[in-house]
Amino acid sequence: MIAPLGEQHPTGARPTAVAISASGKTLVTMNRDERRPSLTILDHGPAWEVRQVLSDTFTPDEAPNEQAWQSVAGGLAFFGERSVFVSEGNTGHVARIDVATGERRRTFDLNSNGDHASFTGDLAIDGSRGFLYVADLANFRVAAIDIRSRRIVASVSVTGVPLALALAPDARRLYVAMGHSLVRQPKPDGPDRPPSGSVGVVDVTEPAAAKQVAVIRIVGALSNSLSGIVATSRHVFVSDASRDTVTAIDTRANRVEAEIRIPIPGLESLGGVLPAGLAYDDQTGYLLVAEAGINAVALLDPKSGKVVAQLAAAWFPTRVIVDRGIIYVINGKGQGKGPDEGGNLGFAGSVSIYPMPRPDALARATKFVLLANGFEPRSEAPPPVPQAIRHVVLVLKGNRGFDEVLGDVTKVSNSLVVGAPPLARFGQDGYVDGHGQRLSLHHVSVTPNHHAIATEWAFSDNFYLDGDTGPGGQEWMAAFGHLLRHGISFYRFGEGFDPQMADTDRARRFIHEIDEEFGSATTDLPQFILVQLPNDRLATARPKAGYPYDESYVADNDEALGRILEYLSGTRWWGRMAVFVTESGADGGIDHIDRDRTLLLSAGPWARKHYVSHINASFPSLFKTIFRMLGVPPMNLFDASAADLSDCFAPAADLASYHAIPVDPRVYNPRSQ
Repeated sequence: MIAPLGEQHPTGARPTAVAISASGKTLVTMNRDERRPSLTILDHGPAWEVRQVLSDTFTPDEAPNEQAWQSVAGGLAFFGERSVFVSEGNTGHVARIDVATGERRRTFDLNSNGDHASFTGDLAIDGSRGFLYVADLANFRVAAIDIRSRRIVASVSVTGVPLALALAPDARRLYVAMGHSLVRQPKPDGPDRPPSGSVGVVDVTEPAAAKQVAVIRIVGALSNSLSGIVATSRHVFVSDASRDTVTAIDTRANRVEAEIRIPIPGLESLGGVLPAGLAYDDQTGYLLVAEAGINAVALLDPKSGKVVAQLAAAWFPTRVIVDRGIIYVINGKGQGKGPDEGGNLGFAGSVSIYPMPRPDALARATKFVLLANGFEPRSEAPPPVPQAIRHVVLVLKGNRGFDEVLGDVTKVSNSLVVGAPPLARFGQDGYVDGHGQRLSLHHVSVTPNHHAIATEWAFSDNFYLDGDTGPGGQEWMAAFGHLLRHGISFYRFGEGFDPQMADTDRARRFIHEIDEEFGSATTDLPQFILVQLPNDRLATARPKAGYPYDESYVADNDEALGRILEYLSGTRWWGRMAVFVTESGADGGIDHIDRDRTLLLSAGPWARKHYVSHINASFPSLFKTIFRMLGVPPMNLFDASAADLSDCFAPAADLASYHAIPVDPRVYNPRSQ
């Protein structure tokens, strides 16, 4: 069974920072849920007891009081046993919160002495002398605060955005991992901004006279990819998620001593480990590295530069600390969202707690991580994909869940389908709500084309997004760049359009553009085409525009999909084409398996007939299958190790065309426009 090591305790959504008290009896995580930030407090008695402390909420006409807190950023630090300092981001505040009661006791305001619009980020604390160091991301500085007098005693300009802080063990040097701002420039009187990621060295021997004394440039690091930093008596270590590296800096010479890459055996040329938070264990001499990309924590020997072991974490570990031989890992996505039959409250993160493994268990732990991620060599080759396919079309829709649309497709020729018919409100026996303004409709087919495509060809009932949404802009740009580097032509359609535009109008424009640009007999279609149809959503009814119900937008999306597929099936490229249909997110949907489960349809002459795939798959699986069809090698560890969706394809083609099914005009009537 695939499971993370140790005890698992839930936190709020998106935990991004963790701190432990000096006694080791209280652990706190900061959770950056956009809807309501929180702290998770774990108290150690006979067992760990977990409490959630939610931020305050106010109505729009109600002013927050002095004791209220509403936001959190990336900074968290214990002061004594009873309180933690919490950075509050764009308020410019740092709050002191009582861990016993959850009450906000004091506030430090960085918007003073001529500074304004501060954004508080990471924190570092010198508890013995009573000083708190605060990263101000907006003003390119680090503020030194005397905790007892509650005064800012120094404001140190640094040469970039202070992303993370680490205080040396003797508390005489503060190290600042720095990146760049995309909107603001450093202060005019500051030194020249370095061209890449860097580490600033701030002398805090006398906190009131703190000053930056050196800048150590990390050549090759992207501007904001330095995500973790830790200091020992002799070295500073910085993680770089963009290059899967940890940089070792000699603190005596203030220079880079070594670049330690964290590769996966046999896949050394591929990135995706995503090293994030760091911790150093004095007892073993190991550097612990949270590896967000492979759901693990690496034990790294800094002397040899080798990974000693990989320890299994939960989903997306971002921070790690070690205290008295116990490892604490915060996992940004925890155990996943789990089922949702209407609440859709968002997923929680988690804390993993376990002792440092014995030496004789390290090899076994590493093998488990490699197997869980699919990095161990497979004896069998993946099923072949049709060699005749030359064009792949990916239709990217909006945010609906599998159960809501296809949950009432209960059986196809090869298998039963994992779905929940009662949740299929946009299915063949759907329902649209008139909200008392017009007649509600029962037993209506809201998405007839989705159902026809699913039952005619292949679809998955075990396909998931990798978080709140599918791949974002950076992932798509990386994919397009990967295709371009390997000589694959591509075409993107639907970006930058008016969000109020009907998807049926987008379909018409797509058909017109393809005919106009590639209709000539001497012009071939690009090999990869991305079509965006974002209207798969609930929105306010607009009867005069053809949307009499909130659900009408879903029907608009369905008809647009049917028209595009009907058009493609009538072109000269159809016999060499594969069409995939999926969604950009599932956060608006309902699913009884997991809130991240979503649609994946496979259509075209080479798609398997009347077939459901049960292979556990996600967006990297889709990328992997597309890359294989186009003859492109893996882009990174994610698609290289992902499951393959080639089971959705048949060994022979069926060139029958598709005929779009009009949606019920009572639900959506584009002809009324």
